[in-house]
Amino acid sequence: MMPVALKVLVSGASPDNQNRNVVLRQYVAEGFSQLPQVAQVLATPLEFAAERAGELHPDVVVCFGSCMPDDAEYAALRRYCTQRGVPMVFWLHDDPYEFDYNYKIRDVADIVFSNDRWCAEHYPHPFARHLPLAASQQAHWRPVRDDKNISIFFCGVAFANRKRLLGDLRRTLQAHDAMILGDGWPSELPFCSNRRLPNDQLSDHYARSWVTLNMGRDFNYANDRFKLEPSTPGPRTFEAAMAGTTQAFFVESLEITDYYTPGSEILLYNSAAEFATLMDRVLSDRAGCMQIAAAAQRRTMDEHTYQARAEHILHVVDEWRAAGN
Repeated sequence: MMPVALKVLVSGASPDNQNRNVVLRQYVAEGFSQLPQVAQVLATPLEFAAERAGELHPDVVVCFGSCMPDDAEYAALRRYCTQRGVPMVFWLHDDPYEFDYNYKIRDVADIVFSNDRWCAEHYPHPFARHLPLAASQQAHWRPVRDDKNISIFFCGVAFANRKRLLGDLRRTLQAHDAMILGDGWPSELPFCSNRRLPNDQLSDHYARSWVTLNMGRDFNYANDRFKLEPSTPGPRTFEAAMAGTTQAFFVESLEITDYYTPGSEILLYNSAAEFATLMDRVLSDRAGCMQIAAAAQRRTMDEHTYQARAEHILHVVDEWRAAGN
């Protein structure tokens, strides 16, 4: 077992000049800082991680992010962890889209967490586990409002599967004056605007929306070896729920039901006709819609925070130590 007053170093898994998700590292550090057994947490870019480890003397090192960039170098940090007997934990957040690059950490990581459950089954590592992303109560929580002024909302990149889906849902989205934001949306979808939102404004928009669409993506960078299909919902699922919106989830994997209860915490559909019926019903029952949003928010605060994920990481570290490492 580890000491009670733990010190944790949270590093990027790639240099910050290649890191599109630096803000998520802060959420991971926030999660560890909320645990009573953790006395000190330091978040750092990968390029300074070995130096910061020498200053902090952490009990656990967590490398969070993507290992795909060519200049992701772990030798100095691995050397520190080996010399001090400290577990080097990787939590990768872009599976399965970058799955083929996991060879880079196979002999470096003591423990590997994949954000995707199906991918975790394919890691050639004795301590590979599944750990989905989460929501930050500090960053993403908003009160469940009764003065929402957006009917249906989505913000994200116009990947090919999303464009096909919104094309299928077009009649319902137009009828309810939907707001779709992001990059790459075609002009033939008139309810779409090519406009990005910063993270804080995104949560504000979730909070203003009666219904938020939840769609995955089909854009792979390196997923040729097994051609794995994603199974675990991405972080927007938990972030939107924390912000107090009702989500309409296009069903590609029933794993979503492990996180939220269909009908009472999330709405599921898999056809345009089903979506139209669902929207007509939920948007005409504002009180019921708010009940679903509030239930999803409570579930998120109970189970799907970065504090809960950090606690699970430390539990697996205890398992790793008990196995004689």
